[in-house]
Amino acid sequence: MTIEEDLGALAAAVRARVPEIYDSIRARLQYEYGDDSSMVRNPSLTAAEAETVTASLRDVLEYIDQEGASVTRASNETLREVQLAARAGVDLHHLLKASRAAQSTLWEFFLEEAHQLIDDPGQRATVLRHASARHFAWNDKVSASIIDTYQTENTAFSRQSQNRRKLSTLRALLAGLPIDSTIFSYNLSGRHLAAVVSAGGGKIVARALGSVSKITPLVITDEDETDYIWVEWPSRLPSPREAVYNMVLPKGVRASFGTVSQGRDGFVASHRRATEAGMVAQELGRGMVWYEDVMLEALAMKDSVSVSAFIADELEILGLNQDPPSTFIETLEAYFASGYNAAAAAQCLGVHSRTVAYRLKLVEGKIGAAGLLRDELPVAIRLSRMEKAMNLEPGNYEDAPGLPLPPLI
Repeated sequence: MTIEEDLGALAAAVRARVPEIYDSIRARLQYEYGDDSSMVRNPSLTAAEAETVTASLRDVLEYIDQEGASVTRASNETLREVQLAARAGVDLHHLLKASRAAQSTLWEFFLEEAHQLIDDPGQRATVLRHASARHFAWNDKVSASIIDTYQTENTAFSRQSQNRRKLSTLRALLAGLPIDSTIFSYNLSGRHLAAVVSAGGGKIVARALGSVSKITPLVITDEDETDYIWVEWPSRLPSPREAVYNMVLPKGVRASFGTVSQGRDGFVASHRRATEAGMVAQELGRGMVWYEDVMLEALAMKDSVSVSAFIADELEILGLNQDPPSTFIETLEAYFASGYNAAAAAQCLGVHSRTVAYRLKLVEGKIGAAGLLRDELPVAIRLSRMEKAMNLEPGNYEDAPGLPLPPLI
């Protein structure tokens, strides 16, 4: 028989003994690790190990059996076990030691089967040299991918663990509890700007703020991948919105910003305002919002019942709930936005100025000239837009108990 034919027969014979080989490997690993090893005590690793050993035996036998067979890394099963081991704190040395123990056990079966199948000592030595060369080549590539995967996962998991500790400390800080803030590596006594950014945009916002302030922002990621960001904002700099006006967020990402506030209390206040602004942005479908632009809406969201009653008191007489809607409110909105300039409002609405003047005269007939100048009227119109976006309906407390105060985290 040729060397390749003998290699094929040898691999087939060893393959037939895979259940026996698996038991031997398991027994050897148990002996190598001892009863106190985290590899033995961790249920997830124990379950993954069965898949790993089986997949590794399959792959190495195929590599030895087929000339020219390629392998670039360990099997998916092996890499999953490596990731679990990294998270469990198992040392890389133990993983590589386990791999060597398994390969050594497998080679013992190769030697045994080779003596059974190949009578000629010279041919047997040649076949075993080829098998050994392929075995070592396979093991080199697999070991390299194990090391790379372990290091990558260990780094990522360390960052996640650090972030979880930061998140826990942050929650305590926002709840007013005493904390050790050294984990943040951030100066709580400075002037802070907070931002809340949905998944996918945190790095962009942090980079933009850090680039302008020249100070590394504090970034803490929640379980839902929302990024909470703080950056010290020196007084020498312009307002943050002017500094990052050209920042572009990916589609679907929402970023809300608080106010620049001083000290430890300001750290908490700016975050709370960013959170409230984010709630308004979500309801209104905006991508980027600053608290000072939606302060009124943020305050109103805390009591939807009172807001609905206020809107109804101010606008019901102007046809707020008419079908089709009254043009009075649209006209007033443009009129107020144009600085009480009827001609500018007409241009904004695309109608003649006399049309706007006529509508305003009708409004005066309903609420009086003094009513048209009341500060409450533009506020009610602005809040009605938010109410419409939120699909709120006027009602009693039981029907619409109102939104709770925005959570700190």
